[in-house]
Amino acid sequence: MRLIKLFLIKMLFIISLPSIGQNTTSFDDMNFEDDSITTAYKPVGKNYVFLRSKRGNGGLTKTPKADSIMALPITEIVLVFSETNAAAIAEREEANQERWENLLKTYPEYFQFSTTYKDLCQCKINGDSASFKKAQGFYVYFAGAEPKVAEKKVEDIKVATKETKAEEKTKENKKEKIKEEPKKEERKKEVSKTLTKEKEDDTPLPEGKEETVTITEADLAKDSPKKKAGYLKPKKAKDTKVCRPACYENGDDDLNAFFKDNITLTKKQRRHSKQLVSTLKLQLHFDGSIKKAMVTGTNDVLNQQVLGAIKLMNLWNPAVKGGVTIKSEVKITLKYDKETKSIKPFEVVANPRLPVKCKCASDMEIFGQAD
Repeated sequence: MRLIKLFLIKMLFIISLPSIGQNTTSFDDMNFEDDSITTAYKPVGKNYVFLRSKRGNGGLTKTPKADSIMALPITEIVLVFSETNAAAIAEREEANQERWENLLKTYPEYFQFSTTYKDLCQCKINGDSASFKKAQGFYVYFAGAEPKVAEKKVEDIKVATKETKAEEKTKENKKEKIKEEPKKEERKKEVSKTLTKEKEDDTPLPEGKEETVTITEADLAKDSPKKKAGYLKPKKAKDTKVCRPACYENGDDDLNAFFKDNITLTKKQRRHSKQLVSTLKLQLHFDGSIKKAMVTGTNDVLNQQVLGAIKLMNLWNPAVKGGVTIKSEVKITLKYDKETKSIKPFEVVANPRLPVKCKCASDMEIFGQAD
């Protein structure tokens, strides 16, 4: 009986494996940039994969090239669609949701924390529908070198020789091994020299590979001190035209002061300040609380310092669109500032991007009630 139970437990575990680590992104969680053009779309850059979009709920057709980039960082996904008549304009929202959900179903790996999403309309009444149709679909832009897609090769039929194919392969492996040994020794010597130099004159080690570190809402709640509570449902203003970009406390000065006060640099870090660059990306709830934080950079020590500071951060003033608080994302480029001798935000980009007239303001000013 015990063996049967163990067998059943094992089978349940195997069945559940495909669901482990699946992407939990849903259409409702996504923030979109909107844009339009009157001519057929042309891709920006070479590092992209094109997929035909489709309505309905059957998913998209997979391709070898699209499969090859699933493990790469996806920087942006652009959905290009056309509107050349009033009927297409009326059904835009429903049609685009179906297209995005088909891509989500087929390639959930593309929907990463750092990915941005864009709806681009080829909008022109009685426009060139033939050209528009050729350009319609998803343009998936990725970082890094384009991977080689395996292709079937037709090999020449070889006449039987004295050596078998197995023998030829063995010889090739031996040759490769002989070539590789000197390279391994050279790498060991280079690493040894670098470490010795670090000890002697305190020069920094070469910058490492760019890495990304993420903390979730659960991590923040567990490790952070008690903070002011947010609100349970979005706030609504009487004026539906009021707006506000996501901002920290009273604006840029308070954001600068926060990082200066909460990231303490060592003398060695200040001496090698050119290496002190990190990109911080925050996902914010409609109440201004942090849902997820991601730090990307080559300096692991600084990355960890930034994450430690985020755990001390108060609620943000959430973005307001159409008089209602909404979810948003904020991307901050952090660098060393010589004037203040501290880490400082040099660029802050909020998504969705609201008109310039939308300024940072308190809840009291917008909703007529205390923060």
